[in-house]
Amino acid sequence: MLLKKHFKKLILVQHVQTILKVNDLQRLICTSLLFSFCSYSFAQTADSNTSQNVLSTASNNNASSLSVAKNSSNLDSMQLLQQQQQNPALTDFKPIDLKDLDNISSAPVDESMAQEILQDADQAKQQAQLNRGQSLPANTKISPQTEQQLNQIQGSTVNVNEVMQSIESAHKDDLTQAQKNAGQNKGAIFDDATFEVQPEEKEKGFFKRWFYRLKPRSDITALSIPKISAQVEGAPPLLETNIKNKLSTFTQEAFDDYSSALPQLRAQTTQAAQAVGYYNAQFKFQKISNNKVRVLVTPNDPVKVAEENIDFTGQGAATPQFQIIRLIPDLDIGDILNQGKYEKTKSRIVEAASDNGYFDAYWRLHDLKIELPENKADINLRYETGQRYKLANVEFRMSDAKKPFPLNMNVLKSMVPWENGDDYTFWRVNTLANNLTNSRYFNWSLVETVKPDPIVKPLDLPPDIQALVDQQKITLSEALSENAATKSKTTKPTSDPSSKEVKQHVVDEQQFAGTENKTKKADGQIDPQKLQDNEQNQLKAQARETKEVPVIVTLNADKLNSAEAGIGYGTDTGVRVRTQYRRAIVNRYGHSFDANMEVSQIRQAIDAHYTIPYKHPLNDYFNLVSGYERNKFDGVGPNMSLTTETAIAGAERIIRNPFGGWQQSFGFRYRLDKIHQIGQVNTNDVPAAFLRPGSSPEQQALLFGYQLSKTNSNDPINPVKGFKQTYKLQLGSKSVVSDANMAIANADWSFIYSLGENYNHQFIGSAKLAYIFTDDFANVPYNLRFFAGGDQSLRGFDYKALSPEEDGYKIGGQGLAVGSLEYNYQFKEGWRAAIFTDFGNAYNKNFSNPIAYSIGTGIRWQSPIGPIRLDIASGISDPGHPIRLHFFIGSEL
Repeated sequence: MLLKKHFKKLILVQHVQTILKVNDLQRLICTSLLFSFCSYSFAQTADSNTSQNVLSTASNNNASSLSVAKNSSNLDSMQLLQQQQQNPALTDFKPIDLKDLDNISSAPVDESMAQEILQDADQAKQQAQLNRGQSLPANTKISPQTEQQLNQIQGSTVNVNEVMQSIESAHKDDLTQAQKNAGQNKGAIFDDATFEVQPEEKEKGFFKRWFYRLKPRSDITALSIPKISAQVEGAPPLLETNIKNKLSTFTQEAFDDYSSALPQLRAQTTQAAQAVGYYNAQFKFQKISNNKVRVLVTPNDPVKVAEENIDFTGQGAATPQFQIIRLIPDLDIGDILNQGKYEKTKSRIVEAASDNGYFDAYWRLHDLKIELPENKADINLRYETGQRYKLANVEFRMSDAKKPFPLNMNVLKSMVPWENGDDYTFWRVNTLANNLTNSRYFNWSLVETVKPDPIVKPLDLPPDIQALVDQQKITLSEALSENAATKSKTTKPTSDPSSKEVKQHVVDEQQFAGTENKTKKADGQIDPQKLQDNEQNQLKAQARETKEVPVIVTLNADKLNSAEAGIGYGTDTGVRVRTQYRRAIVNRYGHSFDANMEVSQIRQAIDAHYTIPYKHPLNDYFNLVSGYERNKFDGVGPNMSLTTETAIAGAERIIRNPFGGWQQSFGFRYRLDKIHQIGQVNTNDVPAAFLRPGSSPEQQALLFGYQLSKTNSNDPINPVKGFKQTYKLQLGSKSVVSDANMAIANADWSFIYSLGENYNHQFIGSAKLAYIFTDDFANVPYNLRFFAGGDQSLRGFDYKALSPEEDGYKIGGQGLAVGSLEYNYQFKEGWRAAIFTDFGNAYNKNFSNPIAYSIGTGIRWQSPIGPIRLDIASGISDPGHPIRLHFFIGSEL
């Protein structure tokens, strides 16, 4: 339960809380003495008042009143409260309403008493000044009883946790009882409107808990402080947005005192306006509510860029990255001055120097001159690039120096994308880090580049001041002092000097004697951090001298075995379970092994891959493949189903990025299929194209294949723009194991294109073409023929439900042509609504069977593991117009 207080704290309460927020023992002692003194004074006052009231009552009241008072004095407060609750007519023990406190009249102060207090205060002040002048010691004499209490307090230990737990427990008990009384209308504690009891937040449901696990709320641990909002009128869009963003940091607590907050609001609004070039803007403020302010803006003429000079000198002056910044700056002549864009240009220059190895670069001049009331700005940037650094050899280390390397050094060096002496570039270092991660050899890896510290040199004089020096109107020393004064006025101080922490530095004589061992701790042991710092400093000095950047790679391979398991659901396969086992490093040559198993209602499969690096563990390697697969095909004929069992073995070589980002693979696959017929069928009714696959228990093929593919996308998991293309050719011959001469050609294309604000509008399309060139289609294995329908084919139809038919038997297609077009709209961040149409079919030799098509709608959620798609589609070309639900996880590319 939460208790909200809607009244301001009294000044006395605030002071008491300030006193109680202490951690030292002395302040606690003083606080206890203060409370003791106040209690004693209050007790004396209460006794005197009580005696006076008794005398007055005895003299003015009759005997019956005395009798009632005597009987009432024997009752405690709880009994009186119970009587009040049972008989609302009684008013002897009516609880005080806090609103009534405002109506209590203030009692006049006795003038004589006030004068007496002032005189005593003046005497105490004079005595204190006299004691200070005579340097008399303070009176520290206390009574023996108080001294004994202080000794007990100092000798005892306070368990803060127990104290806090007892306070929290008592607080919860009070709130529980208060809620109970408030619910039954029996108590008077919460009768006052200044208190409010709120129910506790209900526990989140199962789906919400899992949702926040996948995508945690960004404010789950943030401390929420109420802020104000601003309504800006009369300002251009950019100025309006900047003022709103600036004032959104203003707290409601500071806004409560509007007269004090007004200067701060004006200052922040002025800063927001000047940041986007409006130095002459005028503002009027109106308080709308306790958390909202209206800002009336008169923008006036903004400051515009009149002149811009960006110059590069040094070895890297002609580097393309620098020239692009010079030719296409963030601010151009005639643009309204924007401090953010000006700083962005400077950051781009420094980043380009760092990314391309110019670590001796420094600013010669960065000057922004603003002239008012002319409302123009001049930008002058001069940057010295210095000499370009090279990349040194990579030094590999294990996280545990005692353990040996799990791989041969030539395997590790094959993942380094540069030769010794190549120019330093950030993309080379980043590629090395990605190679180590994607190789999956290591639990973790760390790539460090030791760069020298940045160089800072005195800046050149701005052009206007340099012109005065050239004309001998001022001396060079005067120009330097003038430039320094200008910088001090325009540079915004980062903090108040008086608020900086003052530290005392104690001189160590061993530093001057040269006998201190800076790598050892106080106990004589080696300090790893100091040792690492010394090494870093030495490497930085070495890099500055040799102009080569050392690269240190730290590896950890403590866990070479990994296993995963998961459960999922697909409308094509139903509930499915997947498991995976991987041995990251089989031997020192970089071999790896992984095995996968999938079990679903219509498909059960297991496969194993053994990878052997050839020239590169990621970009050029051999893959040995073996596996077993069992599939069930329902409704392939009248009262007939098929179950196929397939054994696969093969080898392939995979080469990535051989030219232009393409990936190629070539190799061979041998497959042996066994077909089991389910149902009673008259063989005389089975067509010839289906008779061989349905009647022969075994089919085999040895296929030699080549595949070429390329994918371009902005994000591999949740792309908004991309294009993928794949081309594949497989050849089989009756003279080499296969049951038929065949050539199978496949071509796939898919694209994603998004536009609009935040890529709200998205278009997705795909097309698949395939054909089996053969002179004996009846002997082509059934599993190599084409079928359409399902989540990744034609939605609205069952999995592999579309195929050419003869006499009601699905014989499989010799050709395949399917396509899809989709439009989706992002109605909420990460959520999209979609409409789509799929069309195509698995065709016979002459493409004479009709086209199938469907329409549907769906919803997409951009999850951390890729888009999750839920679609409802109807196969409108089917006479029954079936409606099916499709669920899929993964990228559309």
